[in-house]
Amino acid sequence: MAIPLATVHYILATSTALAPPLQQVLEIHMFVYALTAIGFGVLILVGRKDFDKIGFAFAGLVLVKMVVSFVFLYPYLQLSSLEVKTFVFNFFAVYLLYLFYEAREAYILIQKGPFSSQM
Repeated sequence: MAIPLATVHYILATSTALAPPLQQVLEIHMFVYALTAIGFGVLILVGRKDFDKIGFAFAGLVLVKMVVSFVFLYPYLQLSSLEVKTFVFNFFAVYLLYLFYEAREAYILIQKGPFSSQM
């Protein structure tokens, strides 16, 4: 999922004034994809232990992802250039895209009902 989205992101970004280098685009997508995959894995584990806590786990994971993202962005925020603004804008655009995807998947997971013990 991350590679096709990164490709589309890079193609769209190069047609605008917000064109980051390809390595930055891949770095952003791989980082956010890793956070999303870990978060979704944790949601599944929470769902197996106590299905009623998936919503709370999702909210907590979003908060943790924000803190980890800030730690990831902090070195870039220390620099003072226009590239930093472009990088941060691209990062949060990608972050929100993956967050919407994760929220959708969490909603589908909740709608399916409690997991069976055979999973």
